[in-house]
Formats: sequence, C-alpha cells, structure tokens
Amino acid sequence: MTTTIDGNSGGTALTTVSGVNQSTTGPTTTNYTSGSGTYTVPSGVKWIKVRAVGGGGGGGGSGGSTGPTGATGGTTTFNSVDAVGGSGGVGGTPTPGPGAGGAGGTGGSGTATFRMPGSAGQTSQVNSGGNQYGGGNGGASIFGGAGRGGSAAALSGGTGGAGGTNTGAGGGGSASPQYAVPGAGGGSGEYFELIINSPTTSYTYTIGSGGAGGIGTGNGAATGGAGAAGFITIEEHYNY
Repeated sequence: MTTTIDGNSGGTALTTVSGVNQSTTGPTTTNYTSGSGTYTVPSGVKWIKVRAVGGGGGGGGSGGSTGPTGATGGTTTFNSVDAVGGSGGVGGTPTPGPGAGGAGGTGGSGTATFRMPGSAGQTSQVNSGGNQYGGGNGGASIFGGAGRGGSAAALSGGTGGAGGTNTGAGGGGSASPQYAVPGAGGGSGEYFELIINSPTTSYTYTIGSGGAGGIGTGNGAATGGAGAAGFITIEEHYNY
C-alpha cells in the first residue's frame, strides 16, 4: 500500500508507540521522623531518592562551675549508608578563654550519591567583669532549624533553645550569669542524598536522635538546648 505523507507518496506510515515503563502514577513520598524499622518499596516503583540528616548536637551548659558539653547527636542510617550526628557544644567554664562551638557531623560511612557535612555551632564568649552574655546559637542543617542561644540574665543563665523538630540542627548554648562563660551551640548533623535505581523490596533505616543539652552546675546554672532529631524522606518514582 502506498501512503502519502506531507504530499509525497511512497513513504512509510507513522506509528504511535506507547512509552516503555511509563505509568500514570505521580511520585509519592514516605517520611520517617523517629525510631528504626524496615521501609518497604511500594509496588511499581522504578527508582527512589533518599534524603537523610543525622541528629543535632546539644548546646553547652553554663554556670558558676564548669558547664558540661552537650551530647552528640545520633547517626541516621538508610541501607547501611550513615549520616553522623553533630557534636555537642562546649559547656561554659570560669576559666578565661572562649568555648569552642560544636563541630558539625562529618564522615558518615557507606556510598552516598551526595554528602554535605553539618555546620558548627556558634562559639561562646569570654565573660569578664561580671558581664552577661547570651549562649551561642546551634548550627543549622540543610533543613535550617538552628536552636537559639539563651538570653543573658544578671543572676541566672538563660536556657538554650532546642533545634527545630526533625531538622538535625544543633541546640543553642545556655547564657551566662555573672562571672561565668556561656555555653556554645551544638553542631548540626551530616546530610546525604542517595539515588537507588531498580530498588529491591525493602531497606532498613534508623533515625538519629538529637543530643541532650549540657546541664550547668553552680550559681545561676542553666541548661543548653537539645539538638533536633534527624529525618529521612524518600521520593518514590514510578517512571524512568
């Protein structure tokens, strides 16, 4: 049979071919905010993109005696790929010299498509001459959420603010009362992205908890803010 295309005879008829592996289902999302367990890949999913952040470190404490350092945030894991938690902020101390901020989360294990280290918490200041200083702010993660430093007070330190819920951000350090050093902010957790083509049936996961704030001791003691827990969000794609 002769077919006419654009006024020319002898051509071959065009055929519409449906795309292979195409689906009318749009992307879906699964989120995890605490604990550990098993993620089951929904039916028909062709590939997934995983975004994860480790827990934030707690802010340092303050007071008339050496304030303890905040606790380190927990590690978030998906399919043996780790995003480590942020370090706790250094607690205030009467010894002259600033306290270091909490280091961010770095060096997670497992092969990720992309990694970003957490950010450090704000360093605390030296307190001299009976002045009062606010605590250092916590480090922000890729999702924001930095805990605010405690507000300065003349006779009692101000408690540091907690990191934003499930952002992996660091907690704020506590403020200094008279003649004490404020606590430094905690560091935020590491972040990774992981793309898995042709995923298997299921994967294990764990959400890193936020580190507790350091509890100050002595006159006018105040506590650092808690670091935020980590987070995992999984994008499920039904088309290539």
